[in-house]
Amino acid sequence: MALPQWHGFVDPVLRIMSDGQIRRNAEIRAAVADRTNLSDEDMAEVMSSGEARWVNRVYWAVFDSMKAGLVVREARGQYRISDEGRRRIADGAPITYQTLMEYDSYREYQKKSRLPKAPSTASTRTMDASAIPVAESDPSEVLEQAANQLNQVVIDEIYRNLLELTPEAFERLIPFVVKALGYGTDREDNLRPTQRSGDKGIDGIVWQDALGFDRVYLQAKRYAEGNNVGSPEVQAFSGALGQFRATKGIFITTSTFTSGARAVARDTAHYTLILIDGQRLASLMFDYGVGVQVDRTVVVKKLDQDFFDGF
Repeated sequence: MALPQWHGFVDPVLRIMSDGQIRRNAEIRAAVADRTNLSDEDMAEVMSSGEARWVNRVYWAVFDSMKAGLVVREARGQYRISDEGRRRIADGAPITYQTLMEYDSYREYQKKSRLPKAPSTASTRTMDASAIPVAESDPSEVLEQAANQLNQVVIDEIYRNLLELTPEAFERLIPFVVKALGYGTDREDNLRPTQRSGDKGIDGIVWQDALGFDRVYLQAKRYAEGNNVGSPEVQAFSGALGQFRATKGIFITTSTFTSGARAVARDTAHYTLILIDGQRLASLMFDYGVGVQVDRTVVVKKLDQDFFDGF
């Protein structure tokens, strides 16, 4: 079962708290995880911030329930169900996002936060709550989704620029990418491309230690989309690695690899042969800061409940 959205946790939160006891955030989370039978996989899913996604969604379920008046905060980080919350639970009907939207306080909160945006054709005060669209994502996830969309645009632009490079320029680029991934030293002849004559199919070498005992051999093919690298080319590169008695090789292309090419790399026994296609290369360049720069930094802060609990 898929991890519930934040509003899917509202009902279990209120039913857990229906006994009127005061609970801390950690107690609420533990009880919700048990009641909703969250799997290990569900609980292992994390956001880009590193926070567990289910923890973030339970937090917003409690927060929004409080904004609707169904939960009250008794003290720092301590909550109990309100009389109105107990009344809604006693009705027996599930507590949903539409339930929250029935309350003036919650509609006012949504209006101020602009999540979701107020419909242009009617006031939320007069609209039937069942007709109001559900805000599937909480504010933290909206920010995460927006960042992911912006990042994907940049990755696509990196890929487009890779396709526009000449084959020679692409070969010169690859050693710098590999160095950014953590392979290589600062010795003067590191990142060097091989000469055209007698290179035996090797386009570049990255030294992994200062004395040059361990090296990563590179093959780079700037191919157009659809012109996929096949098994003969990977087999030739594999043979070149054998001649150099290499232990590591990386074959990088702007296109992609056929299943036969991937099988050759997978079945290589005496050395490690990694295949990187154009889309993965663009993603790696983005992740490791090659060919990109920081446009802006957005600082998002959240309450440090432990700090306040210490007083």
